[in-house]
Amino acid sequence: MTTNAELGTTDVLIAGAGPTGLLLACELQRLGLRVRVVDPKAGPTRESRAMVVQARTLEIYDQLGLAEEAVRQGHPVSGLNAWSGDDFLGGLPFGVVGRGQTPYPYILSLEQSKNEALLYTHLRALGGEVDWGWALEDFSQDAGGVRITLGGPNGGVRSVRAAYLCGTDGAHSPVRHLLGLPFDGERSPRTLFVADVTTTGALDNADLSLKLSASSLLLTFPLASSGRGDNRLRLIGMPPAGELEGSTPTFEDVRALVRDVFGIEVSQVRWFSHYRVSHRVARHFRTGRVFLLGDAAHVHSPVGGQGMNTGLGDAHNLGWKLAAVLKGQASPGLLDTYGAERRPFAQSLVRTTDRAFRLISSDTPLSRRLRTRLLPAVLRRLGAGRGRKQDSDGPNTLGRLAFRMVSQLRLSYPHSPLSRGQAGKIRGGERLPYAQGSRNFKALRRPGPQLHLYGTPSPEVLSWCLRRDISLHVFPFEETARRAGLREDAAYLVRPDGYVSVAQATFGGAELDRVLRAAWYWRAEKRPTRPQPSAVRPSAG
Repeated sequence: MTTNAELGTTDVLIAGAGPTGLLLACELQRLGLRVRVVDPKAGPTRESRAMVVQARTLEIYDQLGLAEEAVRQGHPVSGLNAWSGDDFLGGLPFGVVGRGQTPYPYILSLEQSKNEALLYTHLRALGGEVDWGWALEDFSQDAGGVRITLGGPNGGVRSVRAAYLCGTDGAHSPVRHLLGLPFDGERSPRTLFVADVTTTGALDNADLSLKLSASSLLLTFPLASSGRGDNRLRLIGMPPAGELEGSTPTFEDVRALVRDVFGIEVSQVRWFSHYRVSHRVARHFRTGRVFLLGDAAHVHSPVGGQGMNTGLGDAHNLGWKLAAVLKGQASPGLLDTYGAERRPFAQSLVRTTDRAFRLISSDTPLSRRLRTRLLPAVLRRLGAGRGRKQDSDGPNTLGRLAFRMVSQLRLSYPHSPLSRGQAGKIRGGERLPYAQGSRNFKALRRPGPQLHLYGTPSPEVLSWCLRRDISLHVFPFEETARRAGLREDAAYLVRPDGYVSVAQATFGGAELDRVLRAAWYWRAEKRPTRPQPSAVRPSAG
């Protein structure tokens, strides 16, 4: 055995170089911290795995300057088409229901391996790297940090001292196991299959399709066209109970189902796998100086396209808080809000997906009726039926709500200690609304907390920002801001992850100071020069 007893040091060690770990590393690296990422794999993931990038994740990517490249590499999905047997139930056009809510009113089909490649390239451009082939084997923590033992190629051993350890190491997380944390939940008895295929059926390659039958269902996600008039699709299917049990299954075991029940003729199979869905949440997301994120903290059904996106949201939530503490801007109490915010959301998501999956997957008369009657009726209400002019009908209220939920735009932290007040329709804890044309989302590319004001700032606002390490951004109060629920001349303290912490109908510096001291644990420093408000004029962007 080769042993290296020398103790390296870093601010944060991240165990796991999947999308969650890489995004966290990019965020910390761009904020000037020392970051070390380790992963036992030989290199980046090559399998497609997760497929869906939701609108909220694209907004996060935009803060890092990555959204444009992600969209270029991916396949924007324009809508959902639903079928019950040969009966077309209707379509939900994402562009209509998402219009004005986000710069990205669609679902982006971009496989996990490409997300990882995008983030890994960005991390290297920021000066970071991944230690491939090195696995976390053990750790211990004390009041001053975490001592971590790594095992690597040829029996190599390394010891690393880190201020904090983040476990982004998947559903079988060694970090979680070493902490001894229960992973509460259960495993579904039904088996799903997943396949990347080339098809010659009549599916629209721009749309996501949901096909229902009495005993099964099939989801299709567009990948990329081969240029020969056929479609490349990801299939996620639930065959009738027991169909994939026993010997090692292959696509041939479900080919007849895909062809005869759902009308899809597959000409090439590039990848096939099967699995049982688990719904689990770790008992705690933080133990001392160790954090769990992504699949290490929660797993659930892939049907709603939430898993990878939820892990990326974990990283975005924790990244700015770790940076603030390690840079001395805030005391460690701020880190308690990570679990307080993210675990309830994970629990709610798991409960929702678990119940939905149970209802839709069970082989009971009720579930068969759900698949053939109730769900088709709901889908007809969500979208526009065949023959309707979807783009001219205007947004469907139920459809808009469905898009906000699936895209994670509706995610909020109303019970967080960081969330206070209401101004207009916006409450503390809600995502900063997108005011199209104001460029208010462009301002979020600047790291750090911000004060947003839509109208004219008072001398008190300018004076308060002068004494705080918080940038001021002023936008015109126009119709798009009003429609977004913002109030003229109100003050919105915006967190670095794009959520409103405090909403004040009338600016009150003393109250903001109390929130910063008591909830943020903030140690604001005086600015050396007067801050310049960003008086942004309307634009088409």
